Amino acid sequence: MQITTAARNSARILPAQVSVAPWNGLDGPLSRGQAPAMPCGMTLDYQGGHDLRQLRKSWTGVSANLAEMRSDGSLHVDLSAADPRLSVALEEVGGRFQIQSETWRGQWASHDSPQPLCVIPANQPAHGRADGVRFLRHLVVQFDAATLAHMVEDEIDLTNVFMPRPMFLDAGIMRLAQLFAEECATDQPNSRLYGDNLSMALLLALSRLTAPKPRSSRHGQLAPWQLRRVTDYLAAHLAEDIPLQTLSDLVKLSRSYFSRAFKISTGLAPHQWLLQARIVKAKQMLLDTDRPLAQVAIDVGFADQAHFTRTFRRDVGESPGAWQRVRCG
Repeated sequence: MQITTAARNSARILPAQVSVAPWNGLDGPLSRGQAPAMPCGMTLDYQGGHDLRQLRKSWTGVSANLAEMRSDGSLHVDLSAADPRLSVALEEVGGRFQIQSETWRGQWASHDSPQPLCVIPANQPAHGRADGVRFLRHLVVQFDAATLAHMVEDEIDLTNVFMPRPMFLDAGIMRLAQLFAEECATDQPNSRLYGDNLSMALLLALSRLTAPKPRSSRHGQLAPWQLRRVTDYLAAHLAEDIPLQTLSDLVKLSRSYFSRAFKISTGLAPHQWLLQARIVKAKQMLLDTDRPLAQVAIDVGFADQAHFTRTFRRDVGESPGAWQRVRCG
């Protein structure tokens, strides 16, 4: 049985009544008639958020919590737990959601590019914080390590899965997180088998990650001051048609070297970074103003509303109007 809880206009997930379902056919040390344990319920208290929707579903050894909220100032949530967790900032508008812990202080910190993922080991103090974020879509996946150990046996190295991993980015894990979020948000009945397969795919992807390394060790990237100068310029000239030569001249590099170094530093080509920055700015305007979509499109640098809508839908998965209605309704 899948568990779904929802809370609107509140900043707390209430503990759910968890029912244990029969064994679903996965082989393991548990007897055929014995039910696998479900992960204990999450209680997340987001301070500073409002217009909140929180949804939760549980599968064998894994539970997922999806929170969507707006914020007018500082947003804070305690993410410490007796079980390991994966935190995923699926969508941020107006700022960055950061996971902080005394253990990680001074390590792998970067504001140059999105790093929305974080693995928080069991019993490790950690909290999420954001200043200036206007909208946040946040997924937390919690793991029952004992139950999962029965399921995976020796096929997946859970030690590597649950090792501490401060803020990082992995495209494959982000895609799986989106699928978890879709499962939380849908009101359609779904089989436990699909959820369990999704959980196994996530565990496998986490187990294959290499040990985290400081970003400074990456060869060929822009110096921090160079990256900051370029991204600040792009942000200040979103609506302009900026030639590559202008950007490379800012940091006194050739166009080819600059292009390679920028992509190493951000994971995106300069034109891709600019398009994403335009989408982020458009989201802020859709949340905070009542300007027509055509005007928003022009203000952030798109040729017209049709171009804006196509790009927005490709990047976000829905039209600007639909995105605005859900988050402002």
